[in-house]
Amino acid sequence: MPSMAKVIAAGGIMDDYFLQISKTYGMVFRVFLWNNVFVIVLDPECIKDVLVTGNHQKSKRIYSRLTNLFGTRFLGQGLEAQIDNKHWVVQRKHFDQWFKPHYVRQFASEFNEFANQFTEYLNTYADGKTEIHTLDTFNKLTMHLLYKVAFNVDMGPLLGENHPFVTKMKTALLGISVSNKNPFVAKSCYNWYFLNSYLTGQETSASTMSCMLFLLGQNPGCYKRLQIEIDENVGAVSVITLNELEKLPYLDMVLKETLRLYPVAKATFRETASDYNLGGHLIPGGTDMFVSFYATSRSEQNVRNPTEFLPERFHSDSSESFSKYASTPFSAGPHTCIGRKFAEIEMKIMIAKIIQNFDFELIPGQTCELTDSVTLFPKDGVKCFFRQRKTA
Repeated sequence: MPSMAKVIAAGGIMDDYFLQISKTYGMVFRVFLWNNVFVIVLDPECIKDVLVTGNHQKSKRIYSRLTNLFGTRFLGQGLEAQIDNKHWVVQRKHFDQWFKPHYVRQFASEFNEFANQFTEYLNTYADGKTEIHTLDTFNKLTMHLLYKVAFNVDMGPLLGENHPFVTKMKTALLGISVSNKNPFVAKSCYNWYFLNSYLTGQETSASTMSCMLFLLGQNPGCYKRLQIEIDENVGAVSVITLNELEKLPYLDMVLKETLRLYPVAKATFRETASDYNLGGHLIPGGTDMFVSFYATSRSEQNVRNPTEFLPERFHSDSSESFSKYASTPFSAGPHTCIGRKFAEIEMKIMIAKIIQNFDFELIPGQTCELTDSVTLFPKDGVKCFFRQRKTA
């Protein structure tokens, strides 16, 4: 724990510590956190074994904590917290039909509607002088969109004040992270404010889009290439459909490379039901396995120049070859994120609309250090200046 604390104090996250010690102990090793033992898995082939081939069950010790948080019901027995695999399979089958590609395609008009509202919102401040906190604005946008599409709830105009769900969601995520790291935190009355918080499924998209702007702002060559692709293929298109998105392969590469560096969910936890041989290591039954998507995709043993932003590495003709399990930001196997297609379409349309209408630049002095609260988000929020584009 003290070794991990040093990495975090220097601006890293827990998974940076795993990445650091993997250089000494290899891509599968065990760590001791308090009284718990975890097998850390960073090797792509072992990840395939854990998530796909072996299809190990979810960790009871970790996911049961999501049922109740700080003494009150949190996620209950929903899809994320359900640890009874038979029940989970039934739940997943019910939800799967609503997230199939042909069904998600129907939401393209809603995605465009909210993207247009967002560009109108940005127009109000796009003077090149007003600081815009993109993470906050994206959180608000994706929250409004999710509740409209999923529950037909109108959360009001984007220019209005934040809805309570928007402002309290980060607190809920932080509560999970804190309770996992420190088993005694729930005993203190000073932490009871976590009880009044909520959790939704939109923060991951907002964080990814903010990180994408940060990476593009830091890499002007990539930014210009994406701008040209959008101008030439959808520059005059008011409603971006899935057919238009297929004309934007570089946007797809930019999204994949952003997710490689900043995965939607940084890790997942599995448990061995019985003694199991994983990559030559005999792991006793009942052992928790920690698959770090973040550390795996940043390991130089898995990806060439892993800290560099190189969208071209995902081109079909790229000379770089790496396992598809080296970058699995939506997890893999039966437990792959059910909202993956929804999130990808949403983010691509939003970013394409922004590039269509605005130029942006990062406000100097920012870093992309991360806050670790179950999901990852940029600590500085990615602040930008926006200007309306003057194109023919």
